[in-house]
Amino acid sequence: MQLRTHIVTGGVIGFWIGGPLGGALGAFSGAIPDVDLDVGSVARGARRLGALAIVGGALGGYLLRSPWIAGIGLGSGFLLWMLIRLPHRGPTHSLALAVLWSLLGALLWKEPRLAGAWAAGYLSHLLLDALTPQGIPWLWPLSTRRLRLACWRTGSLWDHGILLLSGIAGLGLLGWHLLNG
Repeated sequence: MQLRTHIVTGGVIGFWIGGPLGGALGAFSGAIPDVDLDVGSVARGARRLGALAIVGGALGGYLLRSPWIAGIGLGSGFLLWMLIRLPHRGPTHSLALAVLWSLLGALLWKEPRLAGAWAAGYLSHLLLDALTPQGIPWLWPLSTRRLRLACWRTGSLWDHGILLLSGIAGLGLLGWHLLNG
């Protein structure tokens, strides 16, 4: 599916679970599995964020004399650098990384609804990509076999239909939220 379909669908599901902030978290998480693309806005952002984490970690660790800050910055920067070099629809499109992403959300967001929106955005991405002919390696690292639920091509009428229905659902949720406070 297209990146915009992942962002809108993840955002709508996140909004449904966690309100406006949940919508933002779901939209962000809906884009994250495509960090393994070596082109496009997600990969460019990951490269910049990784470089910033490496430089910030090294500089912050040196200035503050903190090996923890240096380790976190360098570790997260190199992790992002490694993720964008993985094959597309590889490990980032597995339940194993979805679980890790969800655990990270539980650590970052103490509010269960926000952690749920964070996790749901990522899972929505996996579900949508499982609808394409390529499928995804759900059970990586146990198996690299790709499982698919349908054969809907990226950019097809199905992709646009999901985007449209997600947008309509999002507008409905927004209206309901505004009316019911």
